[in-house]
Amino acid sequence: MRRLLRSLSFRLTLIYAGLFCLSVALLMGTGYWLRVTVPMDRAQRLVKSEARALRAAYLANGPAATAAALDRRAQRSDGPKTFHALIAPDGRVVTTNLPGWSNRPTDGLTLIEADSFADGAEIDHNALVSDHYLPDGARLLIGRDVEDVTSEAEILRTAAIWILGVTVLLGFSSGWLMSLAIGRRIEAVTLAARQVMDGDLTGRVQVRGANDDFDRLGETLNLMLSRIQSLFQAVQRVSDNAAHELRTPLARLIGRLEALERMAGDNPALQTAAGEAIVEANRLRQILSALMRISRLENGRHPLELQRTDVVQLLEDLVEFYQPEAERLGIELILSARRPLVADLDLDLVFQALSNLLDNALKHASGGRRVELSARRQREWLELAVRDDGPGIDLEDAGRVTEQFYRGRDSGAVPGDGLGLSMVAAIAHAHGATLELAPASPGLRVALTIPDQRLARG
Repeated sequence: MRRLLRSLSFRLTLIYAGLFCLSVALLMGTGYWLRVTVPMDRAQRLVKSEARALRAAYLANGPAATAAALDRRAQRSDGPKTFHALIAPDGRVVTTNLPGWSNRPTDGLTLIEADSFADGAEIDHNALVSDHYLPDGARLLIGRDVEDVTSEAEILRTAAIWILGVTVLLGFSSGWLMSLAIGRRIEAVTLAARQVMDGDLTGRVQVRGANDDFDRLGETLNLMLSRIQSLFQAVQRVSDNAAHELRTPLARLIGRLEALERMAGDNPALQTAAGEAIVEANRLRQILSALMRISRLENGRHPLELQRTDVVQLLEDLVEFYQPEAERLGIELILSARRPLVADLDLDLVFQALSNLLDNALKHASGGRRVELSARRQREWLELAVRDDGPGIDLEDAGRVTEQFYRGRDSGAVPGDGLGLSMVAAIAHAHGATLELAPASPGLRVALTIPDQRLARG
């Protein structure tokens, strides 16, 4: 229901139904005013006028003359049927054509049922009656039949309820159907977009051939995606060729530098220069390799080799690998994970991601601090996290540290090339996972969260 209410087509249909109901209400309100309110006001004025005239006649001519006038009034056939009742001060009924009335008069005008019978059939009447006591204690009731007006009012009220009810029902039904139909077409666009976002550039929007707005939009998007795919493939070919062409010269350069280092003999200055050149060339080769791997991971061209993995064993291997470095830096390396903890992961990629996180944590944590490597599993996800007690990270840097070659303002003195977290983000993307950096007060906590569909049930 919440998703339905968020649908634009459903909301627009409800707005249209609401405007239609408002229009119907205005029309029926106008009809009610013309067919009920105006005639009822006219009848009220007439009854009040007659009641004043007959009251004056009673005071001037007495009960007998008033009773005769009431009987003559009842015999007239012009206009709506007239009703009356004259009750003497002692309670005796002098004259009447009303079947009944209340024990005591009410202020103003009132409606009284005045049904009659003719040839065994009941004739419905509603009398609008003015009911007052006279100065001598007599009681005078003067009325007119308003059955047509009250029947009209009841018909209009019933019609309004049904029309508005059916309109609301049709509005909800048509809104649901329109939302369903439009939602399916939009979902086709969404699926194609997500397929492309996941690295599959062959994703296209399904076109039904109806030549409607959605088909034209789908055709335009498909043309755009085809153009993007061709451009991206051209860039891939250029980058792959460039990487291939750079690897060979780099390998030759490193080989010749190593030969030069061996040939330096007793020349320490030449040996040092050659050694430094070899280090920089190897660093350049590593950067090139990392860039290519990040690109392949981000573009979905690096197939995952998922295997059933003992996560705790993976973390134990990492701790064992980095324990000497942590001891050298005076940092306490802690493992927080409990078996059984099993997941289907690309072991090499996850090992590299956690290695990069641990390497960063050890570089940024000061001596005497601690670094914690943890893993926990909930119903829908597996979380692998690295936490340190270092200086943490600025909020401005947190949103950019996964960019290639970006280094925070406080990282100038720390060795690195700015590709570690970029690699972690690419590995997270390949696993359909999320990467979150959060303050640990003090320090930084980096969590890799893998969704349920990537987990193994063991």
